[in-house]
Amino acid sequence: MRLEILACCVAAFAVVADCALASARSPSGHWTIDDIVTIPEVIDVALSSDGRSAAYLLRVADIGKDRPDFELHVLNIGTRRDRIVARSVWIDRLRSVPARSSWSMLADFGKGVQLYEFEDDGPPHPVIENPDTVLVGTADGAEFGYTGTLPIRFGVTFYDWSPDGRRLFYSTLHAKVPKRQLIFDEDVVAAGVRRRWSPQVSVQFFLREGTGTPYAIAEVADTDVVARALGGLPVWGAGYVEYGLQADESSDPSVARYRWSFDTHRASRVSGSPDQAAREITIGPWGGRLAIEWQGSQRHLLERVGSEVIDYGATDLSISDPRSPGSWRAPDGEFSVVAARSPVDGRYSLLRVDRSGRQMPIETRGSLRHCAFRSDASTGICVHEGLTQPPELVAVSSRTGRIKRIRSIAAKYDQLQPFHVEKRTFVNALGFKSLAFVIFPRGYKRGQKYPAIIINHGGDADERFGSFDLQWSYPVQSLAERGYVVILANEPYPSQSKMLEAANRTWISCNGEIPPSEVQRQIWLNAVESFRAVITTLAAEGLIDADRVGIAGYSYGSQLTNVAITQTGLFKAASSGDGGYLEVASYRNHICGYRAIYGGPPNDPSAHRNYVAFAPAYRAKNSRTPLLQQMAEPHDGAVELYQAMRAAGVPTTITLYPGEAPSADETHVFHIPSNQRAAMEENIEWFDFWLRGIRPSGSGSVARAKVSTANAQ
Repeated sequence: MRLEILACCVAAFAVVADCALASARSPSGHWTIDDIVTIPEVIDVALSSDGRSAAYLLRVADIGKDRPDFELHVLNIGTRRDRIVARSVWIDRLRSVPARSSWSMLADFGKGVQLYEFEDDGPPHPVIENPDTVLVGTADGAEFGYTGTLPIRFGVTFYDWSPDGRRLFYSTLHAKVPKRQLIFDEDVVAAGVRRRWSPQVSVQFFLREGTGTPYAIAEVADTDVVARALGGLPVWGAGYVEYGLQADESSDPSVARYRWSFDTHRASRVSGSPDQAAREITIGPWGGRLAIEWQGSQRHLLERVGSEVIDYGATDLSISDPRSPGSWRAPDGEFSVVAARSPVDGRYSLLRVDRSGRQMPIETRGSLRHCAFRSDASTGICVHEGLTQPPELVAVSSRTGRIKRIRSIAAKYDQLQPFHVEKRTFVNALGFKSLAFVIFPRGYKRGQKYPAIIINHGGDADERFGSFDLQWSYPVQSLAERGYVVILANEPYPSQSKMLEAANRTWISCNGEIPPSEVQRQIWLNAVESFRAVITTLAAEGLIDADRVGIAGYSYGSQLTNVAITQTGLFKAASSGDGGYLEVASYRNHICGYRAIYGGPPNDPSAHRNYVAFAPAYRAKNSRTPLLQQMAEPHDGAVELYQAMRAAGVPTTITLYPGEAPSADETHVFHIPSNQRAAMEENIEWFDFWLRGIRPSGSGSVARAKVSTANAQ
């Protein structure tokens, strides 16, 4: 159902929403960098079986300790009493324990990350404690990644309760004792790729029945991303638990399913497996798996139950989005509620799918994320948020679509004056649509042309509040306070075209379906054409000055940024974050993807011309855009681009932000508050100079870029 917060209006096929959702604000304050650094991030929400209480998990910045911390809250929904149960350097996977009035979570309370249970009014107590912990993080001696925070020791890495709460599926890590030995071939290649030494680690699956001794189910190398990152995607059935393992070596692998019998205590391969991508399984009203697939010229929501396919009709939504996953099925199969996202308007919502075939959207202005429902799927709780809407908890009825505000969980931000934001759809020269959010500067005056900055990260510019995985260390709000038009721009969304989906599929799986030149054109150059459409349109409308436009992006956004400044003259300054992909130096890390993009290795004569035409470092001589690179690690590709830009006489500088110690690195999304603040200040200084002519007071990135240019000349 569609809920208009401000007007609380009722449209066709809509229900009346509670106007209390439109929370009152007293906009008085303006944004600072510290406000951005301390935005609380909602990690998880859980709802008790009776719907009377909720638990939620926040990631917050501890400025004093210069690290992120996690806060675990329990809220009595009736009385609105909110209690902080625990704080820790790591808490994750918050769940309501089935058939019990308690909660469970993974947390580190001094013994590494273990599995704990707690009640509304009691402290956490251990359920599973594995003393054989493994260090995880970007540090010497650690299994790489997965935490996004400081290096932490893990005893338990994943768990899932059976629907009756009597059985527990969980995973642990096991590190082999390091020893002095010869290594060969691909192991040598892998050692050369890693900056830090990592132990050999395996993932182990266990099943515990009641309080009995756990059964060992499976053990695989931690390179299996389905087992390591997704916990095996367990599904419970009558007499078994089903789990998945990685079935191929693509960057988005398919899943081989195995069924472990409670009677025989053995696992067997599920017939027909692999049959799905590595995504959380979404359950429909008939108990089958929901998916969105092309049916002719439209995408339809389908449910597969054995050999039968149930078609619920056309949709422009996506489901199983990792930024807001989940599905909840009514016990009688009358309906299912599915977490969904619209790439067309950049919102997260819910979709009720009825056994009768009806689809009923449950949506609001902004997004509904991190939802949790009672076991009967009748009522739930979600986080309501948007670009200008600080996160708050709301109650949701799946039967009526009614949404009612419960309480704010970021009250400080209710007092900050919101910016004027316009959601726009642009059509580029190739005919593809893309969505962008145009944030107007504070004190905007009609008729005045403003400097502008495009911030991109692929396709996830959407209705989330201060999302670090979108805006990274680019201070969106501070830039708008300083008089910039800030455009959060998406690439063309792949679901609008079978060709775009095929190009992305080729990139991920290296299946050769689309030739390299077309992969380049449909993905990176297509996105750049969308940026061009944004600039051309907004300049023609008199909002921005086309001669004072910058671009910024990290990760995939860094690829788009680097391509944009070496393929066009659209931008007068650029900031590229923790990138290096697409460069020759990164080939050995990404052989499969580079085969799709370039057609082979750099020394292949037939592929070499593709590198020369497309790799940003090879095209540095064509660029005139000053480039700042900000790094968590000194990736070979980023260093190659820095040296190429410098040799071409383009103002450039590269900054490496440190980890907690010389033996550790910063994470891809910066987690150290002082690094976040410094990177934001560096970006402001960079764009202020190149777009507005404001000279910096110190000897920072601008001065270094000038020196590098002078030395090159």
